[in-house]
Amino acid sequence: MISVIILSAGNSARMNGINKQLAEISGKPVFIMSALAFDECPKVGEIIIAAPSGECKRYEDLAKSYGLKKFSCVVEGGNSRFQSMKNALGKVGKNADFIAFHDGARPLISKGDIEKVFADAEEYGAAIAAVRAVDTVKISGGDGFIEKTPDRSRLFYAQTPQVFKRDMFLSCLEKLGNKAENVTDDSLIPELCGEKVRLTEISHCNMKITRSEDLTAAKAIFDSEKKSGAR
Repeated sequence: MISVIILSAGNSARMNGINKQLAEISGKPVFIMSALAFDECPKVGEIIIAAPSGECKRYEDLAKSYGLKKFSCVVEGGNSRFQSMKNALGKVGKNADFIAFHDGARPLISKGDIEKVFADAEEYGAAIAAVRAVDTVKISGGDGFIEKTPDRSRLFYAQTPQVFKRDMFLSCLEKLGNKAENVTDDSLIPELCGEKVRLTEISHCNMKITRSEDLTAAKAIFDSEKKSGAR
Protein backbone atom coordinates (compact mmCIF):
# COMPACT_ATOMS: atom_id res chain seq x y z
CA MET A 1 0.00 0.00 0.00
CA ILE A 2 1.18 3.52 -0.81
CA SER A 3 0.53 6.38 1.58
CA VAL A 4 0.33 9.73 -0.22
CA ILE A 5 1.21 12.99 1.51
CA ILE A 6 -0.04 16.14 -0.22
CA LEU A 7 2.13 19.06 0.93
CA SER A 8 -0.16 22.11 0.89
CA ALA A 9 1.10 24.22 3.78
CA GLY A 10 3.12 26.83 1.86
CA ASN A 11 2.49 30.52 2.47
CA SER A 12 1.95 31.48 -1.22
CA ALA A 13 4.34 34.40 -0.74
CA ARG A 14 4.67 35.10 -4.48
CA MET A 15 0.96 34.89 -5.31
CA ASN A 16 -0.03 38.54 -4.71
CA GLY A 17 -2.29 37.69 -1.79
CA ILE A 18 -3.87 34.60 -3.40
CA ASN A 19 -3.78 31.28 -1.52
CA LYS A 20 -2.67 29.10 -4.43
CA GLN A 21 -3.89 25.92 -2.74
CA LEU A 22 -7.45 27.24 -2.57
CA ALA A 23 -7.48 28.94 -5.98
CA GLU A 24 -9.76 27.03 -8.34
CA ILE A 25 -9.15 25.29 -11.64
CA SER A 26 -12.27 23.97 -13.34
CA GLY A 27 -14.26 24.53 -10.14
CA LYS A 28 -11.88 22.66 -7.83
CA PRO A 29 -9.25 23.99 -5.40
CA VAL A 30 -5.70 23.36 -6.59
CA PHE A 31 -4.79 21.02 -3.72
CA ILE A 32 -7.99 19.02 -4.27
CA MET A 33 -7.11 18.52 -7.94
CA SER A 34 -3.71 17.21 -6.87
CA ALA A 35 -5.25 14.84 -4.34
CA LEU A 36 -7.94 13.58 -6.74
CA ALA A 37 -5.29 12.41 -9.21
CA PHE A 38 -3.94 10.03 -6.55
CA ASP A 39 -7.39 9.08 -5.27
CA GLU A 40 -8.00 7.27 -8.57
CA CYS A 41 -4.87 5.09 -8.31
CA PRO A 42 -5.53 1.52 -7.06
CA LYS A 43 -2.18 1.28 -5.24
CA VAL A 44 -2.96 4.30 -3.05
CA GLY A 45 -4.35 3.31 0.34
CA GLU A 46 -4.57 6.70 2.05
CA ILE A 47 -4.12 10.40 1.41
CA ILE A 48 -2.79 12.73 4.11
CA ILE A 49 -2.90 16.50 3.58
CA ALA A 50 -0.55 18.98 5.25
CA ALA A 51 -2.40 22.29 5.57
CA PRO A 52 -1.37 25.80 6.68
CA SER A 53 -1.47 26.58 10.38
CA GLY A 54 -5.04 27.21 11.56
CA GLU A 55 -6.60 25.89 8.33
CA CYS A 56 -6.92 22.17 9.08
CA LYS A 57 -10.71 22.17 9.52
CA ARG A 58 -11.22 24.10 6.29
CA TYR A 59 -9.02 21.72 4.30
CA GLU A 60 -10.65 18.68 5.91
CA ASP A 61 -14.12 19.94 4.99
CA LEU A 62 -13.01 20.52 1.40
CA ALA A 63 -11.46 17.05 1.14
CA LYS A 64 -14.72 15.50 2.29
CA SER A 65 -16.98 17.71 0.18
CA TYR A 66 -15.09 16.84 -3.02
CA GLY A 67 -15.43 13.14 -2.29
CA LEU A 68 -11.84 12.01 -1.71
CA LYS A 69 -12.43 8.30 -1.12
CA LYS A 70 -8.97 7.62 0.30
CA PHE A 71 -8.73 10.74 2.43
CA SER A 72 -7.25 9.92 5.83
CA CYS A 73 -6.62 13.18 7.68
CA VAL A 74 -5.28 16.72 7.62
CA VAL A 75 -2.22 17.66 9.65
CA GLU A 76 -0.97 21.13 10.46
CA GLY A 77 2.08 22.03 8.44
CA GLY A 78 5.16 23.70 9.84
CA ASN A 79 7.33 26.67 8.91
CA SER A 80 9.30 24.57 6.42
CA ARG A 81 8.68 21.76 3.94
CA PHE A 82 10.67 19.46 6.19
CA GLN A 83 8.51 20.19 9.24
CA SER A 84 5.30 19.70 7.25
CA MET A 85 6.66 16.40 5.96
CA LYS A 86 7.60 15.25 9.49
CA ASN A 87 4.16 16.15 10.85
CA ALA A 88 2.48 14.16 8.07
CA LEU A 89 4.78 11.16 8.48
CA GLY A 90 3.48 10.75 12.00
CA LYS A 91 0.04 9.93 10.57
CA VAL A 92 1.12 7.35 7.98
CA GLY A 93 -0.71 4.05 8.45
CA LYS A 94 1.15 0.96 9.64
CA ASN A 95 0.27 -0.95 6.46
CA ALA A 96 2.07 1.50 4.15
CA ASP A 97 4.97 -0.07 2.27
CA PHE A 98 5.77 3.13 0.34
CA ILE A 99 5.39 6.83 1.05
CA ALA A 100 4.71 9.31 -1.75
CA PHE A 101 5.16 13.08 -1.41
CA HIS A 102 3.43 15.45 -3.81
CA ASP A 103 3.26 19.23 -3.99
CA GLY A 104 -0.32 20.38 -3.56
CA ALA A 105 0.56 23.15 -6.03
CA ARG A 106 1.12 20.66 -8.89
CA PRO A 107 -2.52 20.04 -9.87
CA LEU A 108 -1.85 18.89 -13.45
CA ILE A 109 -0.11 15.61 -12.61
CA SER A 110 -1.65 12.82 -14.67
CA LYS A 111 -2.73 9.39 -13.43
CA GLY A 112 -0.50 7.78 -16.05
CA ASP A 113 2.58 9.63 -14.83
CA ILE A 114 1.76 8.82 -11.22
CA GLU A 115 1.59 5.13 -12.06
CA LYS A 116 4.96 5.32 -13.89
CA VAL A 117 6.63 6.76 -10.79
CA PHE A 118 4.92 4.18 -8.57
CA ALA A 119 6.14 1.33 -10.79
CA ASP A 120 9.74 2.58 -10.70
CA ALA A 121 9.61 3.06 -6.93
CA GLU A 122 8.43 -0.52 -6.48
CA GLU A 123 11.23 -1.80 -8.73
CA TYR A 124 14.09 0.35 -7.43
CA GLY A 125 12.98 1.34 -3.93
CA ALA A 126 12.89 5.07 -4.69
CA ALA A 127 11.77 7.14 -7.69
CA ILE A 128 10.88 10.74 -8.48
CA ALA A 129 9.01 12.42 -11.31
CA ALA A 130 11.47 14.33 -13.48
CA VAL A 131 11.70 16.15 -16.81
CA ARG A 132 14.77 16.70 -18.94
CA ALA A 133 16.34 20.15 -18.81
CA VAL A 134 15.59 22.12 -21.96
CA ASP A 135 17.75 25.14 -21.13
CA THR A 136 21.51 25.31 -20.80
CA VAL A 137 22.43 25.60 -17.12
CA LYS A 138 25.38 27.67 -15.90
CA ILE A 139 27.15 27.23 -12.57
CA SER A 140 28.30 30.46 -10.97
CA GLY A 141 31.65 30.77 -9.26
CA GLY A 142 30.02 33.04 -6.68
CA ASP A 143 31.48 36.18 -8.23
CA GLY A 144 28.86 36.64 -10.92
CA PHE A 145 30.91 34.86 -13.60
CA ILE A 146 30.43 31.42 -15.15
CA GLU A 147 32.49 28.73 -13.52
CA LYS A 148 31.15 25.71 -15.37
CA THR A 149 28.55 24.57 -17.91
CA PRO A 150 27.31 21.05 -17.13
CA ASP A 151 26.28 18.64 -19.87
CA ARG A 152 22.60 19.38 -20.47
CA SER A 153 21.89 15.83 -21.63
CA ARG A 154 22.41 14.63 -18.05
CA LEU A 155 20.31 17.31 -16.33
CA PHE A 156 16.76 16.82 -15.10
CA TYR A 157 14.30 19.05 -13.25
CA ALA A 158 13.09 17.30 -10.09
CA GLN A 159 9.32 17.32 -9.60
CA THR A 160 6.78 15.36 -7.57
CA PRO A 161 5.50 12.78 -6.80
CA GLN A 162 8.57 11.43 -5.08
CA VAL A 163 8.07 7.89 -3.81
CA PHE A 164 10.20 5.90 -1.38
CA LYS A 165 10.17 2.54 0.35
CA ARG A 166 8.92 3.42 3.80
CA ASP A 167 11.51 1.62 5.92
CA MET A 168 14.40 2.97 3.85
CA PHE A 169 13.16 6.57 3.96
CA LEU A 170 12.51 6.57 7.71
CA SER A 171 15.90 4.98 8.33
CA CYS A 172 17.59 7.71 6.31
CA LEU A 173 15.73 10.40 8.24
CA GLU A 174 16.95 8.92 11.50
CA LYS A 175 20.56 8.71 10.25
CA LEU A 176 20.61 12.32 9.07
CA GLY A 177 19.07 13.78 12.21
CA ASN A 178 19.25 17.59 12.20
CA LYS A 179 21.07 17.58 8.85
CA ALA A 180 17.74 16.84 7.13
CA GLU A 181 16.02 20.00 8.38
CA ASN A 182 17.22 22.26 5.54
CA VAL A 183 16.42 19.81 2.77
CA THR A 184 14.12 21.36 0.14
CA ASP A 185 13.73 18.23 -2.01
CA ASP A 186 12.57 14.97 -0.43
CA SER A 187 14.84 12.80 -2.58
CA LEU A 188 17.90 14.45 -1.04
CA ILE A 189 17.24 12.52 2.16
CA PRO A 190 18.00 9.08 0.68
CA GLU A 191 20.64 10.61 -1.62
CA LEU A 192 22.61 11.91 1.34
CA CYS A 193 22.57 8.41 2.80
CA GLY A 194 23.98 6.86 -0.37
CA GLU A 195 20.70 5.37 -1.60
CA LYS A 196 19.96 5.30 -5.33
CA VAL A 197 16.89 7.21 -6.54
CA ARG A 198 15.40 6.52 -9.97
CA LEU A 199 14.60 9.46 -12.25
CA THR A 200 11.23 8.69 -13.86
CA GLU A 201 10.76 10.82 -16.94
CA ILE A 202 7.14 11.95 -17.15
CA SER A 203 5.31 13.07 -20.26
CA HIS A 204 2.49 15.43 -19.25
CA CYS A 205 2.75 18.99 -17.97
CA ASN A 206 3.27 18.94 -14.21
CA MET A 207 4.01 22.60 -13.56
CA LYS A 208 4.14 24.00 -10.04
CA ILE A 209 2.00 27.03 -9.31
CA THR A 210 4.29 29.56 -7.67
CA ARG A 211 3.19 32.93 -9.08
CA SER A 212 -0.21 34.32 -10.05
CA GLU A 213 0.63 34.02 -13.75
CA ASP A 214 1.30 30.29 -13.23
CA LEU A 215 -2.31 29.86 -12.15
CA THR A 216 -3.50 31.47 -15.37
CA ALA A 217 -1.23 29.18 -17.38
CA ALA A 218 -2.36 26.08 -15.50
CA LYS A 219 -6.01 26.89 -16.19
CA ALA A 220 -5.28 27.31 -19.90
CA ILE A 221 -3.34 24.03 -20.07
CA PHE A 222 -6.06 22.13 -18.21
CA ASP A 223 -8.80 23.51 -20.49
CA SER A 224 -6.75 22.68 -23.59
CA GLU A 225 -6.08 19.10 -22.42
CA LYS A 226 -9.74 18.61 -21.50
CA LYS A 227 -10.83 19.87 -24.91
CA SER A 228 -8.39 17.54 -26.70
CA GLY A 229 -9.50 14.54 -24.63
CA ALA A 230 -6.23 14.21 -22.75
CA ARG A 231 -8.16 14.55 -19.48
